[in-house]
Amino acid sequence: MLAPRSNPHHRSGMDSGSRIQEDYHHPTLYFDDGNVVLSATSSTGHRHFFRVHRSLLCRHSAVLAEMFAIPPLTMEGRPDALAETYDGVVHVQMPDRSEDLASYLGVLYDPLGTAYKRFNPYTPVLVEGALKLARKYESEALRQRVVENLEADWPQTLAQWDTRRAEAILARSEHGLQPSGKVDGLYLDDRLPEPASAIRIASDYDIPNILPAAFYALSQISTDADWDTYREGNNPGKHLRFGARTARWQLLDKRDLMRLVHGQKCLAAYTRAIGTDIFGLRCHRSVKGCSKARSECWKYFQENAPVSMDDPLDVLHDCMQLDSLLTEMPCATCVADIAVMAEKKRRELWMSLPTFFNLQPHHH
Repeated sequence: MLAPRSNPHHRSGMDSGSRIQEDYHHPTLYFDDGNVVLSATSSTGHRHFFRVHRSLLCRHSAVLAEMFAIPPLTMEGRPDALAETYDGVVHVQMPDRSEDLASYLGVLYDPLGTAYKRFNPYTPVLVEGALKLARKYESEALRQRVVENLEADWPQTLAQWDTRRAEAILARSEHGLQPSGKVDGLYLDDRLPEPASAIRIASDYDIPNILPAAFYALSQISTDADWDTYREGNNPGKHLRFGARTARWQLLDKRDLMRLVHGQKCLAAYTRAIGTDIFGLRCHRSVKGCSKARSECWKYFQENAPVSMDDPLDVLHDCMQLDSLLTEMPCATCVADIAVMAEKKRRELWMSLPTFFNLQPHHH
């Protein structure tokens, strides 16, 4: 990603006599008119350089403003020569990883987040450095921007969930029409947010609003469907081609996994209860054959929806429109009752997600 570039203005006075190392200038965060150079070491051990604007850094971080308020050291015996300059401006070696610094500066210079496409499954990975340094350098406005970007990808209301659900169904059918399973070079899994990385970042950086939807989404994904495994090996697209959904399972810690198991148990019990709570009700008009038709309905769900039985929000959604699914129906009053009851249970289920997944209430 970063091209090495040897630089004639290497840190003056620092490496004289030793071999001049190759410098990595960040491709987008090295501005000709910048008045400070920050450098940091990458995870591969290379030093990367960012040429930026002191005023912007100071505006967003009191911590950095304080750091820049300290007059820079001068070389002994030469009060006019600054000890650390690079490319003719003050050079500060940062203690952070260059990947984190790039993420942080990226949000600083592009607050509207054009880098973060909606529903991009890489967003949590891309913004982690920004959140880490926003916390360290107390950049609250920047943190808020990133949080808004993350929250926009995860529904916080049932209505938002339904909008997403409709979009996902549409996307799934689009991909299903392609023999390769790809649209614009991407599999379905590459076009929808990935829940495990969202859970990790929400837990580590206190973004509770996205947890219920992320855990619910994760509860629908098989633990065998691992993000990395499905993308490596001889036949990376084998499952992805058919619309498989994966998760970055290795990012979850034991607490997350315990929450997931607890939530899945609660969801399964909730689904089982649909049989009695909705399809077990008496017909108010005592129409002959209604109760038989109701139990046939429930049987239909169990036999024809083995996948979505893990998804009670989906099952209840179908209960609200039985007439579009079935030919043998209970009486009209019963169908209306079932729809009303299903809608009520669905709202109740959405409100119960934080309890199901043991997400402690967040105190403001």
